[in-house]
Amino acid sequence: MKNYEPLKKHIRLVDIRNKDLVSTKVLGISIDKSFMPSVANIIGTDLSKYKLISKGKFACNPMHVGRDERLPIALYTEKDPALVSPAYFMFEVIDNSVLLDEYLMMWFRRSEFDRSCWFRTDGSVRGGISWDDICRLEIPIVSIEEQRNIVKSYNIITDRIGLKKQINENLVA
Repeated sequence: MKNYEPLKKHIRLVDIRNKDLVSTKVLGISIDKSFMPSVANIIGTDLSKYKLISKGKFACNPMHVGRDERLPIALYTEKDPALVSPAYFMFEVIDNSVLLDEYLMMWFRRSEFDRSCWFRTDGSVRGGISWDDICRLEIPIVSIEEQRNIVKSYNIITDRIGLKKQINENLVA
């Protein structure tokens, strides 16, 4: 049986700034929920004010949910730290023995999650979502072993889809 719990029980905000200028690699988040090189013009920008993201941290852009009907959110998996906008929410899982990062990211990819976020957007032109509203969203918490099995199965299917796409591209070429 699935036990739905609010996200606030499992995540916390993280705010680490690039004050030591550790990185100059600025990333944005696509609506497909992955990191991408930022399209922002950063010439003359004080990068010490940007947030420093490291492996195992999430970032999300809360400002365009109403416009895009999706919450751009991603899990950072790279070894070297990078920068994200100071306007993004950056957070982490409090206890990985209760909730796996990868399982949570899988939940964030679901269309039901995006619909819930879209429903909670504010009345601004772009339709933003607040940190408190994100924390009130509920996700199913299953045993850690079941989470591992779900993540493993998902990764197998995703890898096979990627391989099929490569085969199709080779056939077309």
